[in-house]
Amino acid sequence: MARGGWLGTTAIGNLMAGLIWKFQGTLELWRFFLILMVMCMVSAAFIFMILKRLERPSEA
Repeated sequence: MARGGWLGTTAIGNLMAGLIWKFQGTLELWRFFLILMVMCMVSAAFIFMILKRLERPSEA
């Protein structure tokens, strides 16, 4: 299950990187990096939201 989760998140990350790359030539540089920064903040917020659930298996 953990290996499937790892591969799934890697696939989603690669897909998102490919989608963002389409904007690289069309947007101004500061807007392109703003999109990347917002995506990082959203993923960090998601990880912090589920942090207790992630730590639960290691408590046993």
